[in-house]
Amino acid sequence: MHFMRGVIRLGALGAMLFFSNDASAQTVRLGKYRHPATESDRLMNKLYLSGVVGGLMGYVTVAKREKLFCLPPSLALNAEQAEEIMLRWAKKFPDAKTNEMPISLPLLWGLRETFPCNK
Repeated sequence: MHFMRGVIRLGALGAMLFFSNDASAQTVRLGKYRHPATESDRLMNKLYLSGVVGGLMGYVTVAKREKLFCLPPSLALNAEQAEEIMLRWAKKFPDAKTNEMPISLPLLWGLRETFPCNK
């Protein structure tokens, strides 16, 4: 029974990878996030940002030492708050290099600036 579940899961994963398009696997750059070409791109960018937020929150939850940022215990960071933090940080560096960064970097640096850890 466990073997069959594993086979089914593996098959489902394989189908998702086979039928997914290249765009879904691309890194979203800050310039493209700020200026999406279409409404569909804007929505995909928001979903991508939500995934980045989820990944960073997962990291912060399990990090024992050397935390990159420290959220207040009462805050559950959502994508809208993360976007505001990311874009506020990016406004300080309005050059072409910033626009080529994956959105995870300005978000991380913005979170570090907004929620520093007291040492």
